[in-house]
Amino acid sequence: MGGLGSGNWYRFDKKATTGETQSLDVRYLRREGLLKAGHSFSLRWSRAGRETGSIGGMVEGNFGDLPEWVVLSYRHRRGIGNEWEDVREVVPLEWTPCNFGGERPWFLCPGVGCARRVAVLYGPGRYFLCRHCYDLSYESRRENGTHRALRRAQKIRERLGGSANMTEPFPERPKGMHWRTYERLWREHHEAEMKQLAGMTAWLEKLKRKTG
Repeated sequence: MGGLGSGNWYRFDKKATTGETQSLDVRYLRREGLLKAGHSFSLRWSRAGRETGSIGGMVEGNFGDLPEWVVLSYRHRRGIGNEWEDVREVVPLEWTPCNFGGERPWFLCPGVGCARRVAVLYGPGRYFLCRHCYDLSYESRRENGTHRALRRAQKIRERLGGSANMTEPFPERPKGMHWRTYERLWREHHEAEMKQLAGMTAWLEKLKRKTG
């Protein structure tokens, strides 16, 4: 079970954000049909086209038709140069009714003394825990408006199957996407891009005045 000591033992670098670490989203698992008792899965993370990590999982237990926990299996090491170690972590699941029928899954954070109901767990340390246990802040809270606009534009590009590189052409409409959705995303991308460019222009003007 993930955790040693009390919740304060998990405190991570306060400057770290949720976007800088590997994460596991229970909503994604449900959406992809992976949350079925007896079902196993494997996931990989990548950044800039390079694999940065992988994880395996086994969904176990059965309360009616709903599984009760996920067993995570992965390798971890404390810093470059140290030995890799195999980690097995049991993460309980909780299900709540949706307003229009069905059930919604949640992770119960396995950090000792925590058990928060969360949708996402993060893994900057040995175990996957909630952002509160690692004292992570949301990436958007650390960014100014210019950076948030850039990230919004890049996420739209990646959603359309393109590159986050803003110098490349805007991605073409993916097969199966409605034109109305594609046009809406193009407008949102354009607005974000203009906001980012305006912020960069203001920053350059300010820098120019300082260096005069």
